[in-house]
Amino acid sequence: MNGDDLKDIDFSAISVFIFDIDGVLTDGKIYISESGEEIKCFYAQDGSGIRMAKRLGIKIGFVSARLSAASKLRAEDLGVDFYIEGCKDKLSAVKSLLDDHNLSFNNVFYMGDDIVDIGLMKEVGLSATVPEAPEYVKNFALFITKKNGGHGAVREACDFILKKRGLLLNFLKEFEKN
Repeated sequence: MNGDDLKDIDFSAISVFIFDIDGVLTDGKIYISESGEEIKCFYAQDGSGIRMAKRLGIKIGFVSARLSAASKLRAEDLGVDFYIEGCKDKLSAVKSLLDDHNLSFNNVFYMGDDIVDIGLMKEVGLSATVPEAPEYVKNFALFITKKNGGHGAVREACDFILKKRGLLLNFLKEFEKN
């Protein structure tokens, strides 16, 4: 990520981070056992980045076009503020959510990786995607992470935005005191 490319972004306005699940929080693979159980792999450092952002006052949301017990369990484990699943129209769903909380799209950072994410990526204050996203999706992202989905891309994005907001350094200073 190159912060110089984002000089017109008001990072101080970004107070909500919303992430797609499959391909962003995971590597996009979906394992289905013979009994029909769905298994997904989530990256621990992504979870740490989400917990850190929450601790610093950022609202966190997950939005997915799929229904998934594994994803719901991960959202519950991380204590996300918003969880929307089985949603084909992510833009309308997030708009409704923002209206309910007196927020605007300018307050939102969204990270997605596929066609269903483009509408939302076009509206938010800051959008990102992962390197393995299709080119036509990358065209709608304001930045592309260096790390792949499910392999630290979410943590990279959290650290980047929190640093731009001046929050990451303050968070790290807490550890120097101990």
